[in-house]
Amino acid sequence: LKTILRPIIRQQTRWGSTFAMLNRFFELLPFLDTDDDELAELLPSPAAKWRLKDLLGELKDVESVSKALQGSDVSLLDVRVWFDALIAKKESYSNYLYTNGDFVILIILSTPRAEIVHRPDFESGCVRVLKGQGQRLTRSEKSALEAFRVIPAAQAARVGDDAETGGSFVERFQKRRRLEQHQPAYELLGRIPPTSNLAERFFSVARNTFGLQRHSLQPYTLEMLLFLRQNEIFWDARTVENS
Repeated sequence: LKTILRPIIRQQTRWGSTFAMLNRFFELLPFLDTDDDELAELLPSPAAKWRLKDLLGELKDVESVSKALQGSDVSLLDVRVWFDALIAKKESYSNYLYTNGDFVILIILSTPRAEIVHRPDFESGCVRVLKGQGQRLTRSEKSALEAFRVIPAAQAARVGDDAETGGSFVERFQKRRRLEQHQPAYELLGRIPPTSNLAERFFSVARNTFGLQRHSLQPYTLEMLLFLRQNEIFWDARTVENS
């Protein structure tokens, strides 16, 4: 054997297998016997190899983003920036990644929103707030983020005082208007996972925990085990000993 490498077959359920298959082809190429007529008939032409090499370069960028998405500290803003960068390099990606980001609109004005985005107003609103552009939220984006809005205690107290203190209607209205012009505050947006990877990993852990050998577990015990395993970064042996 000239190499221990073996071909990788593309899988329909894993798009990364397309990159892995093409990458492995170029890894195997130096070891292929070009003098073998039967093998030469199966190999791509020189022109096709150049096109495949260009395609591999594009897929490397996508593969890099795909792996970065699996990180535990990734925000919606990070994902939007990465997707916009991919679209800037290849506009056809917009059919799958485009939402309503400002940067993308400058590039492709006529592109519809991608079907992968279930709530475009919510995503674009989160991205605006995380970028520090909360004042530029549209009405639909404000509505989508209403559950996350926080009214500072000082501002809420001033609004209450305005309702109780005297003054003309115009004065009270102007005070309220000035308060509303402040940057709106939203909490927990940076903690929203941009993908379902975390949930999928949790379901995998639950399936392994509740295996064929552990069907006798009580629901409370199973719930406690999963809770502790999912939050293992917050406790250690010392925590158990102290409790």
